[in-house]
Amino acid sequence: MSFRLSSGTLDTMAGVFAPSKKYRAGSGGGTGKAPSTGGTMLGLAVASMIPKPTSRSTAYRSSPHTKQAFGGSAQAAVSRRAVSTMERTARRAPEVMVRITGRQHGGGHVLANFSYISRLGHGPDEELPLYTSDGDVIRDGGEMQILAQDWHEWEMGDDARRKGATSISMILSMPTGTDPERLKDATLDFAREEFANRSWVASLHVDRDHPHVHVTFARRDHDGRRFHPDRDDLFRYRQRFAEKLRDRGIEANATPARARGIDPAHEPIAARKVREKGGVPRLDKGRAERAARYREWGLADPVEAVLARQHVTVRAAYERSIVELSSSPSLVDQAVAKSLERFVASMRTPEPNSTKSIRLAASPDRRDAADLEVRDRVAAALARSRAMREQLEADRQLSEGTGRPQIAREGERSAGVSDRLRSLMEEANRQSENAAPRKADDILQQVREHDRAHRGRDQILNKGEPRR
Repeated sequence: MSFRLSSGTLDTMAGVFAPSKKYRAGSGGGTGKAPSTGGTMLGLAVASMIPKPTSRSTAYRSSPHTKQAFGGSAQAAVSRRAVSTMERTARRAPEVMVRITGRQHGGGHVLANFSYISRLGHGPDEELPLYTSDGDVIRDGGEMQILAQDWHEWEMGDDARRKGATSISMILSMPTGTDPERLKDATLDFAREEFANRSWVASLHVDRDHPHVHVTFARRDHDGRRFHPDRDDLFRYRQRFAEKLRDRGIEANATPARARGIDPAHEPIAARKVREKGGVPRLDKGRAERAARYREWGLADPVEAVLARQHVTVRAAYERSIVELSSSPSLVDQAVAKSLERFVASMRTPEPNSTKSIRLAASPDRRDAADLEVRDRVAAALARSRAMREQLEADRQLSEGTGRPQIAREGERSAGVSDRLRSLMEEANRQSENAAPRKADDILQQVREHDRAHRGRDQILNKGEPRR
């Protein structure tokens, strides 16, 4: 008999691995008002007066939350998928990224998107094939224009005053080291299933350190229905994309940030771009002002309390699963329990993104020490270069038969030295007086830009997570 997690444990784990609901009372969605309970209480009162049928059936039925997190089926199958998800999370398997990048309005805008993702006009060596939902591969700009116009006319539907989006673009990517071809095959298979009733195009990009595929699909399907992806859709996209990658031998996982002990608040891409360029985004300035106000008031940041409560809930859910897996007669289940124990022991209370961004932006001690070290190395290298030039000049004068180093009089041309060489040496001597500070500053600037780029990559979080 296969191992089964209890229904209560499955529901508890579903609360960790399923996406949070978008609209909750006081969560920032809608008006923030608690829902009226009058009708609900009346319905419960009426239902309690109706006798329930006497049924001895104990068949397992997945809750909607559990179906969303682990799928629906028999209890054994749901348990198997839940255990596999927890095991991948404990091993910190690479997380897939699926993100909506924009919406296109009109045929011209759609054509511009096609040109961008296919690199049209960048030369034969740079242009990329555009895969379509019809199984074709487009490389010609004229064919792209015809397809974009078809999408526009279908979206308008004979309504010349329509202003809705014609298409929606998204990106699916994996970390560095993923096989691009298998990533492309998984994405095309995902698009064929998920967008089976609508037109779409896709193109593989390997110009960055991580391979990714751009997918653009028509907002109106073949039945005339228009589509607006929401948070649940994006979570389903991540799950199916990760499944397609695993089918091709690529380790991939799709879990919410809170299941991995990360602050789930979304970080805008614009803020990360500003940090990479060395600037301070308005988001960080607002966070710093907010933290300063709480310090002045002598109050603790409520975000930290929210994350602490969430952390306790996540740990309790994992520990409940560990207890049941440890009692399983299967050695595999017991090994998963040990892996989860190590994972839970390594989990720390999530650091708020506000605190993390301020901490990373500061770190003056390490940067000052690095500055001094780089300045010392540059100054020493330039001093050695200057000494070498002086030695070469002395050797040249000795080779002329003077017997001792001499400095030629101004305007006098020495034998064996060309005007070009003399001008270069004089320019080097002039620059050597103040080259050390300038070179050091240039190198320090490069080091800082490289450090900012790495700090920006550490800020990347899941796009589809709830916004505080």
